[in-house]
Amino acid sequence: MPFVMKIRFFVSSLLALTAGSLISSGADSPIEISSIEELAHYATQDGNQVRLAPGVYRMSDYLTEGILEDIRAEVAGRSGRPTVRMMEFSGSDNRFDLRGVTLEIETGLYSALPHGYVRCVFISGDNNTFEGLTIRNTGPNQGSNGNILAVFGEGNTLEGVTLYVHGSSPYGYGDLLGKGGPNLVGLRKKSGIQIMGSHTTLRRCKVITRAFGHAFYIQGGDGILLEDCYAEGVMRATSDMLRETSGPAYDLHFESVYENRDGRYLITPGYMKSLVEDGFRTYGGAGSVTLRNCVAINTRAGFEIGARDDAAEKTVVENCVALGCERGYLLGSNVIVRRSRGDMTYGPLLYLRGGRDSDIELELTGGGSDYTVHALATIAGENHRVKLTRWNPGEPSPQAPVLLGYGMPAHAEMASPIRAAPSGNIELVNETGVAIITAPDLPVSISIETNGPIMTHEDLSDRTGRW
Repeated sequence: MPFVMKIRFFVSSLLALTAGSLISSGADSPIEISSIEELAHYATQDGNQVRLAPGVYRMSDYLTEGILEDIRAEVAGRSGRPTVRMMEFSGSDNRFDLRGVTLEIETGLYSALPHGYVRCVFISGDNNTFEGLTIRNTGPNQGSNGNILAVFGEGNTLEGVTLYVHGSSPYGYGDLLGKGGPNLVGLRKKSGIQIMGSHTTLRRCKVITRAFGHAFYIQGGDGILLEDCYAEGVMRATSDMLRETSGPAYDLHFESVYENRDGRYLITPGYMKSLVEDGFRTYGGAGSVTLRNCVAINTRAGFEIGARDDAAEKTVVENCVALGCERGYLLGSNVIVRRSRGDMTYGPLLYLRGGRDSDIELELTGGGSDYTVHALATIAGENHRVKLTRWNPGEPSPQAPVLLGYGMPAHAEMASPIRAAPSGNIELVNETGVAIITAPDLPVSISIETNGPIMTHEDLSDRTGRW
């Protein structure tokens, strides 16, 4: 442990001792504490049961100038984007009972931190359980370029943890002005919960976000389970953005980083955009992941999920729901989807962007859209099985087709053209009643069973192989 970190923890220990609440822990008698300083002390210890008294606690009360000096010293001289922690749980084998506890993190604190990847609450210890914590942002709409809670240790369990995330800039345009490069304006994002540690379990956790960033995102680790978790963002019409008379989009003459269907890089009317990133997201560094009984509302992708092409185990999405998202399910290689559903109120139910060896069963709920949605689904890649059905077979079928042999549009931006993509050995069962449009030069290894019409690109007015 760095010397400055030892000083910080020693100071926290003295504060806790002064409060007179350091009691030895027994199997049935948790240590009762009542201050954020005491919590910071026990965050560094091993083998305790700790109960923090219900109430509202402020990170600013802990993050004094002395603690900030320690944080700055810890990252001084480091190149790149070092982790910047507000509070670290480095201990192992603990149980933290935080039911009824709200931790407020003021966005104004970010300006006092050194440059880096801000992970406000950082769990680096192993085999801990956290129950019932609520974290809420307060203050101006200011981003951290990081996240609220990060789990890097192994074998940790979070139960009933809720985040109310606020503060990023610019805000109000989704990713239309950039999402990390290239950007048209300076970008300060803020995400919810990041997972990097193996055998992490999240149960009944919620991220309700009004900031541009992911709700839940998994970038590393193996054997990860998210169960009964909930992600919620907010949507905005592009036509509403175009009515602005001031602000960053107006100053840019409504430019976008994405090419639209007429070849211009402009915000295009008629679409809905999520103002946050994905509800549930996995990256290539993650190993086996299971998402069960999870719900995403009004996020960019409800579930953007995919494993490596050579992954030894599949990523499993079971009994999940995506509603009101910019795209419900954006899937890649080695994914199994079962008993899951979504709508196409604001965007496609499915982009199967390519990859290989996925087995997907999805139910469409609801009808069509009052906004521009070009496809119910696009399907590309190799060795996939896809079954699309109706949640309520009595509902009218939407007009948007299933595009077979087409990938997602560039960056999954709906205003961009959808182009043909390499595809082969795909089995498609379509019970939604919508038309299937096949891309040019599809191989004979494509199998289709459908209750709707099948058309080829030659049937369309645009014979360029794009949709």
